[in-house]
Amino acid sequence: MTKINILTNKLFFISLTVVIALYTLGMNKNENNQEGKIFKNIYIKEIPIGQLTIYEAEKEIEKHYTPKDIQIKYKDKKWEIKESDINLDYNVDRALKKAYNYNRSEDKVENIKRMLSLSFNERYNIDLHASYDESKLSDIIQQINKEINVNVVQASIKIKESGEIKRTNSKEGIEVDVVRLKETIYQMIDKKNINEINLPTNIIKPKINTEDVNSINIVLGQCSTSFNDKTSRGSNIYVAAKSTGDTLIMPGETFSYNKATGARTWSNGYKSAKVIVGGKYVNGEGGGVCQVSTTIYNAALLAAMEIEEVHNHTFSSHYAPRGKDAAVSYGYTDFKFRNPYSHPIYIKNIVNNGAITSKIYGYSQDREKLYIKTEEKHVKDKINVKTYRIYLGEENNKIREELISQSEYKIK
Repeated sequence: MTKINILTNKLFFISLTVVIALYTLGMNKNENNQEGKIFKNIYIKEIPIGQLTIYEAEKEIEKHYTPKDIQIKYKDKKWEIKESDINLDYNVDRALKKAYNYNRSEDKVENIKRMLSLSFNERYNIDLHASYDESKLSDIIQQINKEINVNVVQASIKIKESGEIKRTNSKEGIEVDVVRLKETIYQMIDKKNINEINLPTNIIKPKINTEDVNSINIVLGQCSTSFNDKTSRGSNIYVAAKSTGDTLIMPGETFSYNKATGARTWSNGYKSAKVIVGGKYVNGEGGGVCQVSTTIYNAALLAAMEIEEVHNHTFSSHYAPRGKDAAVSYGYTDFKFRNPYSHPIYIKNIVNNGAITSKIYGYSQDREKLYIKTEEKHVKDKINVKTYRIYLGEENNKIREELISQSEYKIK
């Protein structure tokens, strides 16, 4: 580098230092003249507060941003959430302090940079960060809930042993949309723009409505089997029939026998009776429950239910023909069927005088014309049985055939 270049650079830095020094003196003088005031070109929420005292700036901000009470209405009801109820605060004092101290930090060089920038019309804008007590707001909304919320009422049906049908109507429920209400309040507070709110609510539709229960008007299929009601086995049949009866199954829903009865234990009302385990008769809790599942199974076959799971016994049953029994074992084998209709069905079990009758009620137009057929084949010490459901037309002609199950029984 030449001596001329070195001299030129020295002169440049000296000149720059002098300019900064002079400007700094001017700034200090200007700051002294503006003692107690916010530096120029400082804004809060785009409102100019430069060259104002904190008090003056506060009054200016309050013209535009002052917390208001929140008004909520629903039909002829109105609620008012006072800003003091939820400690609503726009924190103006915090923003003013930040504005005042912007060029008064402990870093003198940084202060000079900021004053230079502001003096050359660079803006510095400060936002207002609102705050409120979420817990207090939730408590208030909960009180509104109690005034507005209406529980949904499901339609119900009860069929007596005589066949008399008792129905109750459904009713829609109403609930405050708490999430949407809180979000609306939050957005208003965040934007510092409080307006009246129309209370958001949700209509709760019943899962079982009046039309559903009104559609149940006829027996789609039924079956009866007999038993000795003076034994422990007979007692178990009563218990199982009660737990699986008076059951409404909605369109597309699946009935599970094991789910309906629960575990066949003493605590659930079952007694010890003969059951088949490993091909042998032994005493066990819940003996007799298979007769109830079998009786319902045969009613379900005639009602054209969609059989999803069914198992046969090791040996032929005395209460049902081969191919028409439904063996169950809690936790192992179940009996399940699905309601294939667009209307609900209702299981009614009647137990008296040593007989159990299962009826499946439904909509008259869903009733199918059909019968059940079994085919047996003897193979050595076993009997193989195929069970079919045959559907008939208007003139009793066969229109289709459905294989339901394939069973295998040991010959005693």
